[in-house]
Amino acid sequence: MFSRRHRAAAVLLTGTFTLTALSACSGDDGEKDTSRDWSEAGPKAADLLDETSGVTLRLSTDDDPGVDYLSSATGTVIAEPPAFEGTVNGSVSGIPVTDVPVISVDDTMWINYALLGGWSDQFKPADLCAPDPALLLDPDAGISTVLTGTEDVKTGKRERGGKDNKETFQTYSGTATGDAVRSILPCAEGDAFDATYTVDDDGRLRTARLTGVFFPDAESVTYTIDVTEYGVTKDITAPR
Repeated sequence: MFSRRHRAAAVLLTGTFTLTALSACSGDDGEKDTSRDWSEAGPKAADLLDETSGVTLRLSTDDDPGVDYLSSATGTVIAEPPAFEGTVNGSVSGIPVTDVPVISVDDTMWINYALLGGWSDQFKPADLCAPDPALLLDPDAGISTVLTGTEDVKTGKRERGGKDNKETFQTYSGTATGDAVRSILPCAEGDAFDATYTVDDDGRLRTARLTGVFFPDAESVTYTIDVTEYGVTKDITAPR
């Protein structure tokens, strides 16, 4: 018969083996859970953006590059047909603009600005060094192309976030190519941008943070894209 010491050692050994097995199955060890590697997580996050009916998001920067620029855009993006409805802040011809209603639909962006006497389509996104917000879910020119155009990605820590800090996100960091970033921010000057992403447990991109030279003759700034809701549907039409 086993002595008391032998039984204790057996229990300890069994417990250690069980905990190790559970850890490997649960994915607590990031190195053993290959689904957290960017080679799988990146394409999945891109596919979920390409497949969703729509999202609510916010694109913003706390930096001031000292030129005309988009400081934030908040609203709803619909994938098909491509459309956006929301508000923007920024600087146009050196004049700060705040909470300006914007609708982009049928390849036309409309801005409701008091100085223009109401809705106007005279400004083009490229003229404002801003993306056409209706195309942010375009598989060939939207946010997902930035994900697939990011290189040398390293898996980072898991962190809490979301509503009431109840969600768990996986972080990643890498380098987004200038061509990929220019698909959504057309004035981007740099050839490479520091990129940090957070992905939730369903594989959806929740935050993208891009740092680099976005504007000619300006310092480096950081833009953050926060995707707060997926599967959104909304009927967006041109203003009348």
